[in-house]
Amino acid sequence: MITQAELEASLETLASGQDLNIGVGDADHRGWFRGRVISHDVPTGRLVVTCFMDRLSDQPLEPGERVIVAATRMDDPQAAPMDVEYCSTGPEPTVELRMAGIWQHEDERRNRVRVRLEIHATRARLWVGGAWRDLDATLTDLSSRGVGLSLTREVRIGDRLSLAAPLDGDGPDLRATIEVRYVHLHPAVDTEGTLAPEYWHAGGPFRNMSPPDHERVVRFLFAELRALRS
Repeated sequence: MITQAELEASLETLASGQDLNIGVGDADHRGWFRGRVISHDVPTGRLVVTCFMDRLSDQPLEPGERVIVAATRMDDPQAAPMDVEYCSTGPEPTVELRMAGIWQHEDERRNRVRVRLEIHATRARLWVGGAWRDLDATLTDLSSRGVGLSLTREVRIGDRLSLAAPLDGDGPDLRATIEVRYVHLHPAVDTEGTLAPEYWHAGGPFRNMSPPDHERVVRFLFAELRALRS
């Protein structure tokens, strides 16, 4: 695990334009906003960011409010508490923050935003035998790193899946390639005289997703999370 000295060194300069996340509220009811670094002055502990507020109901941050800033450096997720000193208005306000504690390593699996959903893929294909084969797939959960799927045919760990699916109802289908990391067979079940067919639950990380599509995933996740907590 990265040491505190290495952690501080890796965060000595958050580069202008670097993406990060801003958590608002207590740990049990925390909402997240996307942010982007404008400037970072380590000696004074001052961080200036653009905060992206995607809904008309989103409110500016309040001076004196304590937030959590999460950033990734050296492929390691880290977070630190910061106090809001200033926040402008509008859908992309400028927020001035000041460090209120040290950067600490965060368990990525615990802090990764994941939402449950049910979206039928417009098209899903499995790479097998040197060719793409169509199959039926439904997206069952989504994070910024990958997706869970309900499938009508068996897949194996290490398989590649190509997906096209409507995500937000605004724009073309999301397109992504998935590397299967887990598979579980749900056998047919007789429920009150009705036989529910078997299906495979599988999932894994995105591979070769375009930056615009990844941005759409992040926007979708944050909108869904805030909608659940509003």
